[in-house]
Amino acid sequence: MIEVRVYGFPIAQGRPRAVRVGGGIRVYDPATSRDWKRTVQGQLLAVKPPVLLAGPLRVSLYFFLPRPKSAPKRVIYVTTRPDVENLAKACLDAMTGLIYVDDRQIVDLHVTKEYSPEPGVLICVEEVSP
Repeated sequence: MIEVRVYGFPIAQGRPRAVRVGGGIRVYDPATSRDWKRTVQGQLLAVKPPVLLAGPLRVSLYFFLPRPKSAPKRVIYVTTRPDVENLAKACLDAMTGLIYVDDRQIVDLHVTKEYSPEPGVLICVEEVSP
């Protein structure tokens, strides 16, 4: 099982941007998404397995976002933007080629987002027995 806490403000996967280059079109990640993915990858290097995981995987992502001053203390879960699927997509893309071969190996995905004084994400990856 791989478990790591990444500190920093979680950024959702942005929409791909396109630009014309010569006679073609080049598609790229927005800078904020790219920077967050690099932050996640930097923290994952310490727990990187010697061989990429190749079987079915269970992934849990627990996102912690800063509480705005307008949010009551009794509210625990974030029901505003960013969406959990976009937050998850950025982290799953960052782990591709570093922890596992491809994100299509994920057969069980659990994602939550809640308020916390320390923003970041807790990533848990484990292999599923066939």
